[in-house]
Amino acid sequence: MRKRKSYLVISIVFILIVGLLSGCFGGSSATGNEEESNGNKDVVQLKFTYWGGPLEKESIDALLKSFNDSHPNIQVKGQQVQGNYLEKMTTMASSNTLPDLGYFPEGSLPPWLENGAIKDLKPLFDSGELGAKLKYSIFQFEENGPIAGSSVANEVANIYYNKDLFDEAGVEYPPTKAEEAWTWDEFVEVAKKLTTDRNGKHPGEDGFDPKNIKTYGVNNFTYHYETFLFSNDGGIISEDGKDIILDKPETIEALQKMQDLMYVHHVMPTPANLSTLPNVDTALLTKRVAMNIDGHWALQELGKAKKEKNLNLGIGVLPKMKNAVTTSYGTPIVVFDTDNTKANWDETKEFLKFVMDPQNSLPLITGGLWMPNEEKWYHEPELIKKWTDTEIHPEEFKESVIDWAMNNVRKNPNYYWKDRSEAGQIISPGLDQLWTNKKKAEEVVNDVIMPKLNQKFGDEYK
Repeated sequence: MRKRKSYLVISIVFILIVGLLSGCFGGSSATGNEEESNGNKDVVQLKFTYWGGPLEKESIDALLKSFNDSHPNIQVKGQQVQGNYLEKMTTMASSNTLPDLGYFPEGSLPPWLENGAIKDLKPLFDSGELGAKLKYSIFQFEENGPIAGSSVANEVANIYYNKDLFDEAGVEYPPTKAEEAWTWDEFVEVAKKLTTDRNGKHPGEDGFDPKNIKTYGVNNFTYHYETFLFSNDGGIISEDGKDIILDKPETIEALQKMQDLMYVHHVMPTPANLSTLPNVDTALLTKRVAMNIDGHWALQELGKAKKEKNLNLGIGVLPKMKNAVTTSYGTPIVVFDTDNTKANWDETKEFLKFVMDPQNSLPLITGGLWMPNEEKWYHEPELIKKWTDTEIHPEEFKESVIDWAMNNVRKNPNYYWKDRSEAGQIISPGLDQLWTNKKKAEEVVNDVIMPKLNQKFGDEYK
């Protein structure tokens, strides 16, 4: 499931909601005691919200049907929310119509958890009722503090590519092992060999026309910029969540290297160029781009293109600046503190355990949308085979993704930084000036972003 780049600042909204509702956040209109159309008063009704495209809807519908068919005393109704998910959840909270469970934008969890709109699931994690989840997938914003949940699916970033373009250019495929990852300079040189203008010229050759590029070496991946900050020993926030490190020289250097891909090397489309490119699956198929750096969720669409349109799909590990690392993603499924979940806690837990168990969401995993959220699915051969032995998973998947996800993940600040959403409202617009080439990285960080962060947070961070 693809992550949304920005969300509304909601702390103030929730303070107001708390005041208006005197601490009571919502309640589904279905309390679990309402009579169904068939007259059965004993069936507990739950409402589950989620986002995503048509393929995700199809998968979620199948998952809910499986649960409902096997739990006649509990019926879960799904609702796909289009548009700004957080804004709609906030509106539902203010009108006392929150769902009972649902996806939730990672960066916006802390105020909802603090104000009681989302249940603390720490007791379920402590007791082991939800299984042994990947440690880096748990959303906990203070040591031994409440837990909002864990990712329903694990997602890590990789290179997806069209092998045919590499073959035509006589270039070796991206490495599949972290210890063999391209250096950044090697990555740039490969991207240049794969980038061509309308006359077949490559960047650096006489006559190359950067305004008429036919094939880009790599698709725009500025959404994943933090991964490369980590790779260069930089970042936005320290791993303990105490220091803002956006102005570290290593961070600024990494940001500048990413801008240079667009405006110096001309191997990656600018934000303006992106409007001329089709969706990633089509872009790889039609050879508009050679490589796509994205989260694992991309495999759902790319795998479908591999299966149905003969995309010669490959997958490799990310290039490194100093260290070979990837970043963890994964949307949590949270339980909202509604009248219905209070009255029917056992039934709510039953569905939560079901949807959080990789065995029950296997169609979403084998279909390429999700990765399992439990360690045993990355270590036990029979389980590995169960989710990767498909038509859509490239033969190099185990080395490129499974080993990568076990040994090279740098935890995403979404999982532990309580001020992520508020800081993002400052950082994202500032970085837009970098991605659009209005300013260089050092100026954007030191003159645009850091003064605003310092004004916002004062001496809260070093």
